[in-house]
Amino acid sequence: MRTKAALAIYFVIGAVNIVLGVRYFSSKEFMSYHSQAVGAPWQEVDLGAQMLILALMKIAGAGWFVLGFFTIILALAAFKTGSAVARWTLPMGTLIFYLSSFAATWGVYQETGAPTPWGQSLAMIGFALLALVIDAPWSSRVWDTK
Repeated sequence: MRTKAALAIYFVIGAVNIVLGVRYFSSKEFMSYHSQAVGAPWQEVDLGAQMLILALMKIAGAGWFVLGFFTIILALAAFKTGSAVARWTLPMGTLIFYLSSFAATWGVYQETGAPTPWGQSLAMIGFALLALVIDAPWSSRVWDTK
């Protein structure tokens, strides 16, 4: 049961990352909280800055998408094989990414008051820690499929 619970959490994390990746990668302008942070609507932002912002959003989107894809693949591998490497890599990849995301979004929120998604980053950190504790890769047991 613990195995399936941890696996389900990793699938949710992976799916959320893929959705965010597609959303940011395919955006034609920045998000509403970006507008509040820069103090101007998209249409008033200089064309050069628009190009740079969209490029950075595509990079962020690609990062989310890749993290989501690999989270799901690693979760399946860990479930099937009991791989200790996958069982540690899953939460660590998510934690590294979302601790960085939290720091960035919290910093923008603190400086501008824009409603950045720092809470969502914090939630993903919590989900990764929950899956890590449920799975307990430090224990001697390995994932079984029973």
